[in-house]
Amino acid sequence: MSRWGALFLLPLLAACAGDGGGPASTIGCSGEVRLRNIGPMAVEQAYFSPAGPGDWGRDLLAPGTIPAGGDRAVMATPGRNAVRIVFANGRAAEMPAMDVCATPTLSIAPTELIAGR
Repeated sequence: MSRWGALFLLPLLAACAGDGGGPASTIGCSGEVRLRNIGPMAVEQAYFSPAGPGDWGRDLLAPGTIPAGGDRAVMATPGRNAVRIVFANGRAAEMPAMDVCATPTLSIAPTELIAGR
């Protein structure tokens, strides 16, 4: 192979290699998120919005809830989502960006939302 051919192929091969499935990758990601209520109050509503907080869409828990100490799987759009959780007392907690492919578990505490594996 000529020197020019090798120079052309290197960037092409690097582009095909990608980032190895890092946080921005949605390849093989179903969008399933495990919601774990680690607080003392039931969770009544859960919203995941790839469009951001201006467009929450439908409640992913309807018609159910997550009791204190309980958990439930929901389906979100693969990739980054804004998250809104509403508790039984009407108080809400939000997270501006959660990559549901990189961190498919959301622990719901009384004062914070914690994304993890």
